[in-house]
Amino acid sequence: MRSPPTHFVVFTTQRNGSTWFMSVLNGLDGVAAHGELFLPRRRSEEERWDSDFARPRYVEYQENSGGARPFSIFKYLDAFYRSKDATGFKLMYSQLRLFPELLPYLARKNIRVVHLVRRNHLDVLVSFAIKRQIDQAHVLINQDRPTGITVNIPVDSLLRDVRRLQFKHDFGRALLRVSRLRHVEITYEELVTNQLRFSDVLRFLDIPPSVELPASNIVKSRLGSQREVISNYDEVRRVLAGSRFTHLLE
Repeated sequence: MRSPPTHFVVFTTQRNGSTWFMSVLNGLDGVAAHGELFLPRRRSEEERWDSDFARPRYVEYQENSGGARPFSIFKYLDAFYRSKDATGFKLMYSQLRLFPELLPYLARKNIRVVHLVRRNHLDVLVSFAIKRQIDQAHVLINQDRPTGITVNIPVDSLLRDVRRLQFKHDFGRALLRVSRLRHVEITYEELVTNQLRFSDVLRFLDIPPSVELPASNIVKSRLGSQREVISNYDEVRRVLAGSRFTHLLE
């Protein structure tokens, strides 16, 4: 008898590689991986990695169907998970604060959680800076990849910004422990450098392993090392070298 498909959530925060991760998962047979269903705004018309198959976000569903929370959320998710495929979506820390009723739903329905973090917080800050500079969250494989980009990382707030990113991850871990949701934590760095770690995630989700992972339709917007991309790298290095975040430097 075939086991029921796995229902899952990728719990994370911005610029942690989750869109790339979901695009790879979605390329596997029998997997339906979606974006931020609880991003509190309507989808734009611009081309995105999931434009061909994306479902309406919850705010769009609520506009069309009405209904009071939390029951409208439960109904929305019940319909979302009514699939023969292993099915999941991205949930950001900030979105859980906006929609706290998601937590008891995940617990009651035994939804598995992949906690995706990015170990190098400096790379996250660089990613945010590049996003602001090119005015684009992701670069698709059929789009021109920006070249020669350098960014300035404000050093006055650098330690505060890094601590804030670390706090987000710690908060996510604590919440998962307290809620007793079945979960696994994986880092973006491990996923991109070691396919065996990707296989560990697939095993956790009861998704058959793949000899070769499908290619993502997203390409990296950053090219080059930290020193090549950060225009004030020496200043950044001086600040971090005297702190507990020295390991963030390449």
